[in-house]
Amino acid sequence: MQQKLIFYYSAMKGGKTTRIFQKIHDLEENGQNVIVIKPWTDTKGKTDIINRQGERRPADIVLKPGEDLLEKEHMEKLWSSDHIIVDEAQFLEPEQIERLWAINKRIGIPISCFGLKTNFQSNLFPGSARLFALADEVIELDSNSLCICGEPAKFNARKVNGTFTMEGEEVAIDGEDTRIEYVPLCGACCFEKVYRKRKVEK
Repeated sequence: MQQKLIFYYSAMKGGKTTRIFQKIHDLEENGQNVIVIKPWTDTKGKTDIINRQGERRPADIVLKPGEDLLEKEHMEKLWSSDHIIVDEAQFLEPEQIERLWAINKRIGIPISCFGLKTNFQSNLFPGSARLFALADEVIELDSNSLCICGEPAKFNARKVNGTFTMEGEEVAIDGEDTRIEYVPLCGACCFEKVYRKRKVEK
């Protein structure tokens, strides 16, 4: 059976990392050796993956921008794995996603990537766009991410000092900058509170 590269995504606060912990538990309970990768860009938890309930696990590989997964030190770990799991995959560079694809297809190790589809401007993250192009399956998670109106959230909006904005760098980690907060929104609320508001202000 073909081993797959799968991309699981949801809006923020959708329980993605909690799903990762459950998947790791299930795999390891069945004797699988799991390798966990996270991007250096995700500074929450430093070198650990961490969920909102405070569960932590050290990442086996913390991948820096420009770093090649095919380097010897990484490949020694990956060769010994039965399953590779990637947290916050949207922050990986397109070339790093291509390396994951190559590892999956040439070595046959199943890979599960978890992350966001779009940034706070409702544009695809470059890493997510490459996953949409290359993954064998792209799965939107049934999640507990709800909009402020109570509808299921699909978008990730940014607030700075309590005000919705579409300005700023693509990556700004909430918690590091106390001015920044991310709010999951449904399409209607995203249009009204972010897009329409921006057009009115212009």
